Amino acid sequence: MNLSLQGNKINTKSDYNRIYLYDNIKFVAIFLVVIGHAIDFLTQERGNYLEKSLFLTIYSVHMPLFIFVSGLFVRPMDKSAKFPKQKVLSFILIGIAIRIFSSVLRLILGMKPKFAVFDMYDTYAWFMWAIAVFTVIVWVFRYCDIKILLIFSILLGIMVGYDKFLGDEFALMRIFVFLPFFIIGYMLSPENLAKIFSKRWLKIISFAVIVIILSCFFFDQHFYKYLRPMFTGRNNYYVFDDCYSFGFVFRIIAYVISGVLGFAVMCLVPDRNLGFFSSIGAKTLQIYFWHKMFLIVLEEFKFYDAVASLTGDIFATCIYVLTAIAITLICSIELFSFPTKQLLSFATKQK
Repeated sequence: MNLSLQGNKINTKSDYNRIYLYDNIKFVAIFLVVIGHAIDFLTQERGNYLEKSLFLTIYSVHMPLFIFVSGLFVRPMDKSAKFPKQKVLSFILIGIAIRIFSSVLRLILGMKPKFAVFDMYDTYAWFMWAIAVFTVIVWVFRYCDIKILLIFSILLGIMVGYDKFLGDEFALMRIFVFLPFFIIGYMLSPENLAKIFSKRWLKIISFAVIVIILSCFFFDQHFYKYLRPMFTGRNNYYVFDDCYSFGFVFRIIAYVISGVLGFAVMCLVPDRNLGFFSSIGAKTLQIYFWHKMFLIVLEEFKFYDAVASLTGDIFATCIYVLTAIAITLICSIELFSFPTKQLLSFATKQK
């Protein structure tokens, strides 16, 4: 999701193709996000074998991938860079709008509204707040060696799991956990990275890596028990009870899996114009804003239970995933560009 509103001009043919590559990556990522949020509802209190395996697969990569790409297109900031106040404010306003819209929808449906200023447990708006914070961090530390900042962020992401009091307030746990992915993206050049992705031998290795990791997730449910709390990014190590001392090991494993799997996925994404699908990649923010509204309606009317009563759990899961894909397509139409288009245009006014 290119939330940085990078202002690079497309001047050459190579740049043109490169932009399509990242639109295609964002297309893949937003599908994973919507499907992941749909599966999350199914696995919170129950979940069959397929649902848990899908959850682990999607959550291992979708947010790290989104955050990485967001950092990738943030313009490098030197000592003279002005504070990107309008950009940061736009992200915060979009997050607030998400919470307001979803709360109003719950009221309309006769549900209890979930709205809180500081606690971000009940909403997906945390991502917008996190991107705002990440942008502020790279600006504040623009004087520092970015490699040192990366090392510090990784160590911090590992150690915060031992803090019992860090959690959903201001989404601080997730901010610290996912910060390294943003910084890695910020460090790299989109042009050079695209050249690496084009190597045929790397694509073959990436395919093999994806098959191996997914096989582990689908055939060994121990991964779900220990890695689900890590991939969500919002749990401390005390969820492991007596094993909490080894929490740092689970976090490191999660980091490695997310990094390797994310890189492998990007390697396999086509670097050409895919037409309609590439256009969806350019609309990820509006899809992110609206998709959960549709899922809230489905959850309230017990859509999954109705399908499962007729077809069984496994087939109902497949139908639910297909429905999530349909929601992604629906949210990509121009009608749903409000209010993200208007709020983001505010950021482009900053010189």
